[in-house]
Amino acid sequence: MPHASSAHWRAQVHGHALPDYARPDSVEELRNRRAGGMKMLEDLAAIDPLQVGTFHEHVVLRPDGSGAPSAEIYVPEGPGPFPVLLHIHGGGWFTGSAKGERKLGMQFCHAGMVVVNIDYRLAPEHPFPQGLQDCIYAARWIVRNIAQYKGDPTRLAIGGGSAGGNLTVCTALALLGSEEGLDGGDLAGAPVAIRALVPQFAVLDVPRWINEPHYYAGASELYVMSYLGQNFSDRFRHPLVSPVHSPHLAKLPPVYLSCGDEDAFLSHTLAMANALTQADVPTTVSVVAGADHEFLKLPHIVEEAGPELQRIIGWLHKRLG
Repeated sequence: MPHASSAHWRAQVHGHALPDYARPDSVEELRNRRAGGMKMLEDLAAIDPLQVGTFHEHVVLRPDGSGAPSAEIYVPEGPGPFPVLLHIHGGGWFTGSAKGERKLGMQFCHAGMVVVNIDYRLAPEHPFPQGLQDCIYAARWIVRNIAQYKGDPTRLAIGGGSAGGNLTVCTALALLGSEEGLDGGDLAGAPVAIRALVPQFAVLDVPRWINEPHYYAGASELYVMSYLGQNFSDRFRHPLVSPVHSPHLAKLPPVYLSCGDEDAFLSHTLAMANALTQADVPTTVSVVAGADHEFLKLPHIVEEAGPELQRIIGWLHKRLG
């Protein structure tokens, strides 16, 4: 079951006990904490950096050079073509970075995948659907451009943790027919075939997060308000905000849902598993013992983190060929 506060997993990430964690009390305070949230995971990602065949940092994907979205791209050694993983970072939609996911992304690369590790626009400056639009654009960019990085655009998976898990599923739903009203930019309408999804400890049901916040009690509304705006109740069941409520789940490819049994979002994972199986989507559910939020980045602390990552990699290779 979840811990009393998020101080538990934050202490795991930092590697030492923390003072009492003070919950934010405004969207502005969330914004002020952005740099600290980024640094927490970026420091972790810098531990024992892994080498890949080629590391392309800050590739700007839009031809106008606007800077959003950009990505770090990791390319395995060898001739390829390799399957491709679009990796989407978490951070409550308001913080996080590709740099903070670098070590995890490189582990997928070492397992034989081209990884496009995206930086998307963050709330509250860029509220829904702007970050989602960046992820949609990145998927289309992959189809048009990834061959020059030894990637096979016909073998594409999308994955990410927390808010990145939310964007993983919402990006797929948008590309598979729920994109009304979203700006596709210069790649609007470009078809994308997605072979697999791997949402990890994901935010999948925003009303549930408000009603069952667990250790996010008192703060979950701020995350949602930052992403959706102050009057969010008319949007928090939107199928591209809370994908568990989408009427189009049957269109999704096979899904691997991963969550720790101590994570506040476990109920989201279980609710989504039920919704997917009711829609006849091939679904694998992994509830990892002794694991809390962000555990995949903590194999030196969480015993089951390494084995779970290997299970995910094996599942992806099976689905991507």
